[in-house]
Amino acid sequence: MTEFIKVTKLSAVSPGTMQVVEVGDIRLLLVNLDGEIYALATQCPHQDGPLEQGTLWGDKIECPWHHYLYDVRTGANVYPRNVYPSDLTELERDLQPVRCYLSRAIGDEIFVSIEGDSR
Repeated sequence: MTEFIKVTKLSAVSPGTMQVVEVGDIRLLLVNLDGEIYALATQCPHQDGPLEQGTLWGDKIECPWHHYLYDVRTGANVYPRNVYPSDLTELERDLQPVRCYLSRAIGDEIFVSIEGDSR
């Protein structure tokens, strides 16, 4: 059974915004997309850039260091994946997804599971 931990209030993360929360020694980035909450790792998988300092473009988050772009809903790398040639498999290490966590809002509370990747 998946264990969810209460991390903050839904009202603390307005639609279209992000907020960092800590669960033990894990820092999570919460993103509110039109009332749906997503929880991501705070570090860009490319070179550990601080995603919480990045820019939210709709359902994508841009890392401030190298402008890598990730889908908040799935963690998938959107850019530069869309411009890398598919036959250059050695570049795959640069295109890892950002880690995502299961999250849910119940009433005015946000809960996150840190047990494993959600997507």
